Amino acid sequence: METEANDLVFCLIFLLILFFSSVCYFLVYSGLFTPIEIRAQRPSFTSLRIAYKFARGPYKNAGHLFTEAHSLIPELKTIGIYYDDPQQVNPSELRYCVGIILSEGESEPDNAHLSTCLEYGFKELVLPAVDHAVLTTFPFKSTVSIFIGVARVYPKLAEYIKESKLCAHPMIEIYEDDKIVFMSPLSKQDEFYVKETQEEELTNSAAEENQETQELIHHQINHSNDKQEETEKSQMNGVMEDSDESSGSSFEELTHS
Repeated sequence: METEANDLVFCLIFLLILFFSSVCYFLVYSGLFTPIEIRAQRPSFTSLRIAYKFARGPYKNAGHLFTEAHSLIPELKTIGIYYDDPQQVNPSELRYCVGIILSEGESEPDNAHLSTCLEYGFKELVLPAVDHAVLTTFPFKSTVSIFIGVARVYPKLAEYIKESKLCAHPMIEIYEDDKIVFMSPLSKQDEFYVKETQEEELTNSAAEENQETQELIHHQINHSNDKQEETEKSQMNGVMEDSDESSGSSFEELTHS
């Protein structure tokens, strides 16, 4: 009986060691210790024609859009563009878009692919070629590679951009067959912003102007009311002074008589 218990304990220990060894191997395989080299250079691709969907909210919610895009046309690369710094912007206000790369450079997209994307609510956009960008690559071995890559790459990107005193935005992820390209352009940044972000900025600007106008009107009304009250008080004081003078004069006349 004791021998059987010892054998069971030994088997459990062996299974635990095997399990943790497998997990460690899988994490290493997915890029846990892969060296990350950040550099500023010309990207390997030129202009990109993409089909995208815009969204707002926590970046972790982008996963379902990636799944939709990949499921739609599995053979094409997917792309994510992130417009706001999650350290400075409320999670519910973060802006991003996710899509499919239909073609690169001067090549035309497949009409069937484009029609499929448009049918499912994606919009078309051409991203410009840039001469310089801050970028790096990370192995894409499994879904876990995405989480490891995001956790390891972005702090190094932010550090490199800060130390080099660069203006780099937005942040872009391109998912290829065996690697993830993390990139942030150093020129033509405005052309990477989809029209939905520009429309929201205009809406916010109009709302701010409207609020300022309302505050100015409110201030003018209050100032006008205060001025009117001062005028009424001045008139009232004048009437009271005239009344006092009149009363005093009548009393003197009565006494003199």
